[in-house]
Amino acid sequence: MAEPMKRLPELPVERALKVISGRWKPVILYYVFSGPKRLSELKRMMPAITQKVLIQQLREMEEHGLVARQIFAEVPARVEYNATELGLALEPVLLALCQWGQRHAEARNEADKVADCIVRPRRATAPRLFSDAHKAL
Repeated sequence: MAEPMKRLPELPVERALKVISGRWKPVILYYVFSGPKRLSELKRMMPAITQKVLIQQLREMEEHGLVARQIFAEVPARVEYNATELGLALEPVLLALCQWGQRHAEARNEADKVADCIVRPRRATAPRLFSDAHKAL
């Protein structure tokens, strides 16, 4: 199993950035915001990520309370990952970061190089991020 994370920073903004930092964590969260996902589903949705890195990122997010892993007593065993309430609370934060990234690209005359932050209902109630998460991040 992965070595436990070192102590998190005391400054809240630094702590938040440390917990969601990494190329893949925001993308993984984007996909689990819409509901439970199996490891193989996540891997298909993000073909550029290695399975080792995917598992490592999921373990770190589980340790920080952003995702929960559910193991089903089946043969073969089935494992699903869900966004926790704490993880779901990051959805508006990630949307704001996406929108800021678009504004930054526009200011640098690079708007044609970034994806849109499309907001659609998630399970008929909450917003979803990005039109194409793995390209947006």
